[in-house]
Amino acid sequence: MLFNSASKNMKGYTMPIFSIDQDRCRKDGLCAAVCPRGIIRIEVDTTFPEPAIDADEQCIHCGHCRAVCPHGALSLAKFDPAQWPESDFSLLPSHEQLSQLIRGRRSTRAYKSLVVERSTIERLINVARYAPTARNSQLLQWLVIDSEAELNALKNHTIAWMQELVQNKDPRAAAYGFAEVLKAWEEGNDPILRGAPSLIILHAPAIYPVGIIDSTIAMTTFELTASAEQIGTCWAGFLIIAIKEWQPLRDAVSLPDGNVLTTAMMVGYPKYRYTRLPERNAPQIIWR
Repeated sequence: MLFNSASKNMKGYTMPIFSIDQDRCRKDGLCAAVCPRGIIRIEVDTTFPEPAIDADEQCIHCGHCRAVCPHGALSLAKFDPAQWPESDFSLLPSHEQLSQLIRGRRSTRAYKSLVVERSTIERLINVARYAPTARNSQLLQWLVIDSEAELNALKNHTIAWMQELVQNKDPRAAAYGFAEVLKAWEEGNDPILRGAPSLIILHAPAIYPVGIIDSTIAMTTFELTASAEQIGTCWAGFLIIAIKEWQPLRDAVSLPDGNVLTTAMMVGYPKYRYTRLPERNAPQIIWR
């Protein structure tokens, strides 16, 4: 028997939130226990789960309640149950496998001229989109540029920004070594995007206060997923810094009104393959 749980919002409308299969539900309270908003009410072993008042306004649609139920008793109105495959814990990587992936990831600064297929990048993004966002806001948007002409324009604008800082003797020019960067550029090298055939940009509403945090998590997820498929990446630091100050660069990127670039990453097939795992400093840990 299905029981449709609903919540009355401030306007008086009744909104369905989730359905409970009463034949499957064990009244164990797991769904209520994991709800980050605390909007599921239940008397364990006594009543079926019900939404709190105005739960429809408070729910962030994270799906914890359905994901935690081992009996498949709860269905969410917003989601198609067919899109919720069961977890296969046998597919989780071991500590050694995950350590190999993280330690083996390198910042790629030399790329083959071959462009990564759009279908491949889309597949990687479709994994990265599951990275957590604050309150499950999912406000990030992806821009992929693989047009050589557009990439050249972005590099030229970034170089122009550097040249202005050097000419104005801005302290950052010396701190970032822009004179050396410009010299490399004049010699025919690409110190901006390192010859990467693709650039991925994440952007979010300017008024969203944690867009940079969400974007860093999502792009790191993308980077590790790409590394697992031997696709090279590198954070586009110069471009990320330049776009905050250089209007011609912002115009060239042309993001939707109200959105700002939150991070950017070069993508391509590595020209070289690394066969050793470099060491890093030991972690500085304080236990309390």
